[in-house]
Formats: sequence, structure tokens, C-alpha cells
Amino acid sequence: MDITPKQYAAALYDSVKEKKKNNLKAILKEFVKFLAVNNDILKSEKIILEFEKIWNKKNKIVEAEIISADVLDKPTVKLLKEYIAKLSGAEQVFSSQLVEKNLLGGVVVKYGDKIIDGSLKTRLNNLKEEMIK
Repeated sequence: MDITPKQYAAALYDSVKEKKKNNLKAILKEFVKFLAVNNDILKSEKIILEFEKIWNKKNKIVEAEIISADVLDKPTVKLLKEYIAKLSGAEQVFSSQLVEKNLLGGVVVKYGDKIIDGSLKTRLNNLKEEMIK
């Protein structure tokens, strides 16, 4: 039977979720041995990504990407993170910032499978489309 990365990740999460830090090394060592025995070491990158998704969901953590035309100040980032937490129900929001000059202004926020596009470029394109109609 072929075990998917998602199934491996779920099993790993169940193995570590309530364990003490000093037990984790042994659990991970056995998990890697299990992957090797099943010839699934090549799935490890996908397993890690799936594990991260499970961990974040269970612990109410959201990872967000904030894209803007210029570097945002700390109070603005804090407000955006609070807004994301409110929308997603997360208790913690970790964010990374990316500067894209072609946005002209505003921000685009990506988290999970959601995109909030508040960029000036998109607003201008939408206005252009409305004027063409």
C-alpha cells in the first residue's frame, strides 16, 4: 500500500502532538527509519510541508505573505496581522513581507488559500474594465 505524504504527516503529528521535547528526537529518528524501510525518503519534503499545514491548523497559526509597493512600517504590519487573525480565526499570525514596485500602492495579502488584493494596480484595472463596459 502506498502511503501518501499527507498520511505520513498526520501520523507524525499524532506521534508528537503531546510529547515532551526530550522524546521528540527518538520519535523523529524512528519515523525516518520507517520512511527508509518503506523506500519513501524522497517524500520527506512533501511530508514536512503537510506536517506544517496540520500543525498550523491544529495550533491556530496562520502564515501570511504581505506584498506591497514599499516597505511597510511596524504599526501597519501589526494592523494587517490583527485583521488576518480576525478573518481566519488564528491565534497567531506569522508574516513575511515582499516589496513589488509594480503594485503602485496598496497591499496584497495571501494566507492559506485566500488572497486579499487591495493594490492600486488592481483597483485601476477594475476601474478600466468598468469604463470599457
